[in-house]
Amino acid sequence: MLFSKEHFDDDSILALWKMDESEEELLSYFDIRQAEYREYIGKFPFKKRRQEFLTSRVMLKVLLDCENEICHDEDGKPSIEGNPMKISISHTNGYLAMLLHSHAIVGIDIEQKREKIFRVKNRFLSTDEIAHTSHKNEMDHLLLQWSAKESMFKMMNQRDIDFQQDLHIEPFILEDSGIFYGNESKTEEKIRFELYYRIYEDFVMVWGKR
Repeated sequence: MLFSKEHFDDDSILALWKMDESEEELLSYFDIRQAEYREYIGKFPFKKRRQEFLTSRVMLKVLLDCENEICHDEDGKPSIEGNPMKISISHTNGYLAMLLHSHAIVGIDIEQKREKIFRVKNRFLSTDEIAHTSHKNEMDHLLLQWSAKESMFKMMNQRDIDFQQDLHIEPFILEDSGIFYGNESKTEEKIRFELYYRIYEDFVMVWGKR
């Protein structure tokens, strides 16, 4: 079911979907593509993958009132067939996030709160980023930085990005929601990203545009 829907600017739609429907309930949303999708998901061996596929298409239909297909290029970046709107998608355990924008390139990421983040932080954060991480709410702070780098990566047209060496998070004070900044040193543009974030009970979410 649609968990939340809002506009973070006049040209965008930001939405969360709680994935609690059965495959049949999801398929019932479609008029034109129901038979096509029923056949297509039969090729997926895992239920979770089928649910994510169908939920993303249902979500797009609910938000835009269309059954346009979500396509992916060779790097996995999504686009909407026959629609110039920009799209970014992310999912975690039980939830799917979608960000749409009329013209700006967008990136969104959600991450479930898991202890694993403590074991892998040295793989994607610099020593300075770790030093600036809050000890009081360390898991949330680490996850937000990981999620921010995922969102930044999605907004870049660049392969072979090293999250630790090429993407950098500026220090920020952790709150329940807010804005912080990141930058990249991989390209000649040296893009600086304004990133929005929100902390939920079970996951964190970061998104932005450029």
